Amino acid sequence: MNGTQQPFISGILLAAGLSTRMGEPKQLLPFGGSTIIETVVNNMLQTKFNEVIVVIGHCADRIQPLLNDLPVKTAFNSNYHEGMLSSVQAGVRSIIEATTCHQFAFSIMLVDQPLITSELIDSVIDAYTQTNKGIVLPSYKNRRGHPVIFHNKYADAILALDAKSDGVRSLYKIHSEDIQYVDVDSDAVLRDIDYKEDYENALNEYQ
Repeated sequence: MNGTQQPFISGILLAAGLSTRMGEPKQLLPFGGSTIIETVVNNMLQTKFNEVIVVIGHCADRIQPLLNDLPVKTAFNSNYHEGMLSSVQAGVRSIIEATTCHQFAFSIMLVDQPLITSELIDSVIDAYTQTNKGIVLPSYKNRRGHPVIFHNKYADAILALDAKSDGVRSLYKIHSEDIQYVDVDSDAVLRDIDYKEDYENALNEYQ
């Protein structure tokens, strides 16, 4: 947001999913001396985010204790079985209910991307603060990745999306002229952990 007041940026971590393809909660899989969710949260806490909000749902009773001693907020998505969009909306709704800022932004991150470093996240945050575009996201070899940052003007549009939509991706098509792409040299912004093989590959790369 060039030439304006520095925006308050919330990092929303989507960690409420069912992990059906993995067959067990991938949030809780061992990773880097802790778990996948703890690794991602700690990466986020080392960035320029003003706050970190973790959206939980499936296995919340097992995930919440891992977060109790960390400086994060949690938002419970009671509709987590409906998919990722419901978690995005739960996170955005929690910001709207709590914020007193007139200008804020929020970033969407996925819990199964532990290889996204704090440096990568900050490169997207820096790009957002330096542009007048309302949507900023990383691009690796012309492929969109995460995290994506939205200006608060998109909050109502996201809350209005339904299951028949293409989720937040539908906004990329409608508002293509309002997108700033950040070219990065790591495919970590694209890679997520859906299957056992993905998990094993991520472990090998992290070590």
